[in-house]
Amino acid sequence: MEDIWFATKSDEYTFNLDQVKIKKFVIAPYVDQSGKPKDWQEVDGKKFRFTHPSNIWTDLVIPFWSMPENTEHPTQKPEKLIGRIILASSNENDLVFDPFMGSGTTAVVAKKLGRKYLGFEIEKKYYLLAKKRLLINQKAEF
Repeated sequence: MEDIWFATKSDEYTFNLDQVKIKKFVIAPYVDQSGKPKDWQEVDGKKFRFTHPSNIWTDLVIPFWSMPENTEHPTQKPEKLIGRIILASSNENDLVFDPFMGSGTTAVVAKKLGRKYLGFEIEKKYYLLAKKRLLINQKAEF
């Protein structure tokens, strides 16, 4: 488990809640007085609603050996996790900054999501790994 903090110095910040809502299936759907769905939809017989993400994200996995995004970096984060953070905290063409770039996951995902990126990595081995990932993912979409 790792903590993720969102902090801001002012009231001028970006948080795109609609970009990170979670699709959850509804077990006991509520209806309003007229019998219409209350905060849920039905598609192909399945009822669901889009809800705020909780404070614990359990739908993520650490990249393992058979996943294309896997690298040899010891603390690599999943692209899905970084994608959710970038979608929530930035808009297209914004600059995403990663001062500890590691294997380049943040830069790769930022690029896939139409953001600019800037990152630093002190270890040459991981810098080269990040550079390789960026070249491989030039045209990939998230």
